[in-house]
Amino acid sequence: MSSEAQHTVRYYNRLSSRYDRIYSAYLSHTHRHLLDRMGSVNLHGKDVLDVSGGTGILAESLLESVGKPARFVLNDPADQMLEIARERLKRYPDIEYTSHYAENLNRLEGSFDHIICLNSFHYYVDQPVVLDHFRTLLKPGGTLWLQDWNRKGLFRIAIRLIDLLSPEHISTRNAAEMERLLHEREMYIEERRMWRFRWWNFLYLKAHLNR
Repeated sequence: MSSEAQHTVRYYNRLSSRYDRIYSAYLSHTHRHLLDRMGSVNLHGKDVLDVSGGTGILAESLLESVGKPARFVLNDPADQMLEIARERLKRYPDIEYTSHYAENLNRLEGSFDHIICLNSFHYYVDQPVVLDHFRTLLKPGGTLWLQDWNRKGLFRIAIRLIDLLSPEHISTRNAAEMERLLHEREMYIEERRMWRFRWWNFLYLKAHLNR
C-alpha cells in the first residue's frame, strides 16, 4: 500500500482513543444526516458493507434503528479504531470485522446490497480503483451511500491547509466530479444534496448500480 495511505492509518491509530471526543460535533452532524437519509430503508435480511467504519458509531446507530442485516461487514484499515468498534458493538456477535485498505476491497468475499462510505472518500489515494471495487462488490441494483467533503468555495482553502499541516492524505472531490466518476461506472444518482456545516462543505450522493 502507498506510503500516503499508511501515514493516514498510522495517524488514526494514534488518534483512536480520543477520536470520538475530539470530533464529537462533526461526527454527530454527519452521522445524523446520513441516518436521516437511510431512515426509510429496511436493512433486514440485506448484506451491508461499511467501508471505513472507524470506531463503529454509525454501525451502532444503524443496527439500533434501521433493522438487522443478514450480513454486516465493518471494515477499517486502522486496527486500533477497529478495536474500539469491536468493544462498542460486542452485543452484536454476528458483525464481521475486516481491516482492508479501500484500495484492497477486492479481497472481500461476497457481494452487498448496500455499501456505505461516510467521511472517508477524501482519504483514499487511488479513488478510481476504490470505485471500481464498489461496483464489483455491489449486487445488481445495489445502493452506494456516499457522503464526504465537497471541494467548493472557500472550503478549498481549508482543505489546502489541512493537507499541508496534517499527516493525513487528503484528496477531495467536488459534487460534479463525484457524479461523473459514478456515472462512468454505471452507478446512477438517485439522490443528491450539498450543504454547509460550520466551515465544512459536504456532499451526499445515493447511487444505484444498474446492471
